[in-house]
Amino acid sequence: MQTNFSKRLYVKKIRILFCIVLFEYLLFIFSGVSFSFLYGASFFKIEADPVSWLFYLLNIPQLITGHQWLGVVFDFSIVVSLLLFIRNPYNNRLAIILFLLLLLFYVTFMGYHAHRNYQFGFFLVFIPFLFKNEISKSYAFEATRYFLLFFYVSAAFLKLSNHALSDVAIFSHLISGQFTPYFLEGNTGIRTDVNLYLIAHPTLSYILYLLSFFIELSVIIGFFTKRCDKILAVMLLLFHFSNWFIMDIAAFGQIAFLSLLFLGNELKLKAN
Repeated sequence: MQTNFSKRLYVKKIRILFCIVLFEYLLFIFSGVSFSFLYGASFFKIEADPVSWLFYLLNIPQLITGHQWLGVVFDFSIVVSLLLFIRNPYNNRLAIILFLLLLLFYVTFMGYHAHRNYQFGFFLVFIPFLFKNEISKSYAFEATRYFLLFFYVSAAFLKLSNHALSDVAIFSHLISGQFTPYFLEGNTGIRTDVNLYLIAHPTLSYILYLLSFFIELSVIIGFFTKRCDKILAVMLLLFHFSNWFIMDIAAFGQIAFLSLLFLGNELKLKAN
């Protein structure tokens, strides 16, 4: 059984977790890529994932992007629902609503964004909270955690299978195209300077690429023990921050998902 202190600590951690989700969605709004700002978008690309086909066959993304007021309503509903869920993280009905709304946002955003964004953790983080029964919630947490681990380990194995580590200049080539808009605008900030330096020094770029590979590969430890979860979470957050700094690939959408690793056995503890 949990003590009153452990219960309060559990609720505090969960509230912090979903404050991060709220922060991430507000960043989508302020960055001009939320439902409200997709109004009038006519071009979309259906991904290979059959789940996204269902939304477009039902004409839901097309309907939202065709009416600006609907986009505003959806954005407002998500923000308000998140605030209510932060207040009461035991409300699984709200969790289900938020999961579906944020899944819809991801599918809509990816369809009109023209290229795939794999940082979709902002809706997956709700999976353990879809269940009212605490034992089911605990099992769902375990499944979500294993998927998170697989997500990063598979990225490492893809690098191996694609022979990406055999080319010393690969990372130098990859980052050369990432800052093109900044180059065209004549941006001379520190991130642009670092980008140019790494392009000019492919060996150093390759070392950083190897480091990112080993960080992703090290996540395999999580399949055998939870003792290193917090360390893995810190490493992956640093990996994403570095990815943003060097390659301009923002981590927003994945931060709350990674923060699940900071919960440790909290959900399992609550189920006992």
